[in-house]
Amino acid sequence: MSIKKVLFILPLFAYIPVRAQMMGLENNGNKTKTSIGIEYECSGGAISDNAKVHISHELFRSQQMKLTANANYFDILQCDFVDKDMPVGISAEQLGMNKSHQYGQFGLSGLYHHQLFGKPLMVLGMVNADCSIGRLQRVSGLAMGIIMLKTTKETQFGIGPLVLINSTTKIPAFPVFFYRHRYSDKLSIDLYGAMFGLNYKPTVSDHFTIGGDINTKAFYFKPKTEGLPKYCRYHNTSFRPSIKYRRKIADRLYGEMQGGIVIKMSNRVNGVTGTKEYFTIGQKVQPFAHVGMNYSF
Repeated sequence: MSIKKVLFILPLFAYIPVRAQMMGLENNGNKTKTSIGIEYECSGGAISDNAKVHISHELFRSQQMKLTANANYFDILQCDFVDKDMPVGISAEQLGMNKSHQYGQFGLSGLYHHQLFGKPLMVLGMVNADCSIGRLQRVSGLAMGIIMLKTTKETQFGIGPLVLINSTTKIPAFPVFFYRHRYSDKLSIDLYGAMFGLNYKPTVSDHFTIGGDINTKAFYFKPKTEGLPKYCRYHNTSFRPSIKYRRKIADRLYGEMQGGIVIKMSNRVNGVTGTKEYFTIGQKVQPFAHVGMNYSF
């Protein structure tokens, strides 16, 4: 991948861990403290099934600051890599990659609002701990600042820097952005960095989105071969053009369905830490389907 493509893509997928926080800009008055979500995804690729339960709980809130605890408590990926997609001489079966992988991620996020040069400023900090194979694998984090250059009823636009801490990414700092424009009560467009879409809300309970997002999947494994670290991290980043439907089922209960195709951006194996890439894995364009439910209280 050329450096131009990398510089274009990085600001997009860097937003993945902060997407929920960015969406929280519009829900700052929401009084709910705890959110529980269940997701299931299937695809035609090497990771055929992915199920997870994620939980977030607000620990503290003031007019300017919010502190939240987050957890992917139950994250299972069923993997079946084929040797033709692996580098010559490397077998996914012998490496111990072809099986059901489970890991948990626990973290804290802090969101701070202020004014800078008369413009709204949002500062976000996150720290996450990955647990897998019976041990703590990695602690990572990020810091980001967004200054909102335009905040009207119809349009919000902001830009700022993001820094990744203890990441396997070779370029750990770059600009990110936030953009939303509402054409009417039913039609709007969103660009959160890792997600863009044209939204249509025919009713207060129904929400359709046509667009795409950047999705990541990762797991840790203990390779059964020489020449690799004792523990490795598989990391996949894909672009997913899709159609999504979200439905308000009851008060504070939402269901979601999404379908589209998966296009490879990055598919690699690193060590637990560090930027060294040990090998990459091929991946064809493939369909995917996703369902989920979320309840907040």
